[in-house]
Amino acid sequence: ALHARQRAREQELIESEEVLPGVVDRLQEAKRMGLKLAVASSSPRSWVHGHLSRLGLLKEFDCIRCGDEVREAKPAPDLFLAALSCLGLKPEEAIVFEDAPHGVAAAKRAGIFCVAVPNALTRALGFDHADLTVESLAAITLAELLRRVGETKK
Repeated sequence: ALHARQRAREQELIESEEVLPGVVDRLQEAKRMGLKLAVASSSPRSWVHGHLSRLGLLKEFDCIRCGDEVREAKPAPDLFLAALSCLGLKPEEAIVFEDAPHGVAAAKRAGIFCVAVPNALTRALGFDHADLTVESLAAITLAELLRRVGETKK
């Protein structure tokens, strides 16, 4: 009974979540540019797939790696290393977009450039360890973001 209530609550949470402003536009830009896309989430696969399916985004990603598929979740680098392996990329060929400090720490431990995009719940937390921070993906094009990443990497 407890497990059923937990599943029902998870479903409620999935159904109430919305895509953050700018995310769909940036995903479409990335696809037009021929970039490979992955999700690396500490959440369980069932939750991630349910959430992405409901939002109509599941097919946008080349690879999805979840917390129940790796030994250690964020801030360990395991999820990002698994996503890199799935995509066939090296750390220096990737960029992580993260909304949580633990995720930023995991990206940095994996050797990946990290752009922090704090959400309403994480905005007050520290993101000093991110390579770049943007307030919202709605306020910047992917081309501009990539230009800034290039400048920051120099």
